[in-house]
Amino acid sequence: MIRMPLYAPLTTICKTLPDDRLSEAFCHGARRELLLTPKPGLVDVLDNGSHDDLNLIVMQQSIDLLPMYYHDLMAPSVAPFDVDAIRAVGLAAEERMMIHCGTNTHKGYVFLSGLVLLALRCERDMRHDIRRLSSMLFAKNHATGSHGDTCRQLYGCSGIVGECLEGLPALFEQGLPCYRLYRSQGMDETRAGLALMGRLMQVVEDTTTYHRVGLHGATLIRRDGVDLEKRLVAGDDVESWLVQRNNLYRQLNLTMGGVADMMALTFALDQLLDEEEAA
Repeated sequence: MIRMPLYAPLTTICKTLPDDRLSEAFCHGARRELLLTPKPGLVDVLDNGSHDDLNLIVMQQSIDLLPMYYHDLMAPSVAPFDVDAIRAVGLAAEERMMIHCGTNTHKGYVFLSGLVLLALRCERDMRHDIRRLSSMLFAKNHATGSHGDTCRQLYGCSGIVGECLEGLPALFEQGLPCYRLYRSQGMDETRAGLALMGRLMQVVEDTTTYHRVGLHGATLIRRDGVDLEKRLVAGDDVESWLVQRNNLYRQLNLTMGGVADMMALTFALDQLLDEEEAA
């Protein structure tokens, strides 16, 4: 018997849910990621992690701007593979965030959530469409000399570019199955969310991490991800340990924004799957 992938029901979402429900799910995912606490090096309820230019209020304001972006992206005039129109909508969203928040807040999530949303609109094989659209977008805008490009050359990490070109394996093969498995085994949302973070810390290649701290930072995050997931599976209390890791990450100026983005996407798709199952 051929086993359908976990995300397969998502291909019918656009047929059953209105645009505002899709938008709400992606906003909900971003809020759940933001409020999950503690998260080493990331903004949460306790502090701003390793981000001097960010805090909880600014990040909440940034999320409040996402519905306008999703509305524009789902407009009938924007075809799922109209690269120029997609880029214009994305750049407008980034400009709004810079104007209202004064800094780069959810830039990565704007790109990734928009990519997934467009793939949902295609109503076919999500991962195939993510790969196809990614190849078109990156071919149209290959930024040489950027931090990401430099890290790819120095460390051989593919970063978010490779992740997208492979159809987001960290999300579909690791994050989403991991989170839903732990929830089904009885973990509450917080512990399952932290287990999700641990899993993604092991598999997400984040060029921001490499840019800030180099290979040592990436290795540290992967090792901590393994440790975190093991502690949670064993039923340990991890809060004090995570606070200690956060203090270390702050000292090192280490962060993991790519992990945060994948967590938010996982939470968004988890909500959509729940709604599909309840329909």
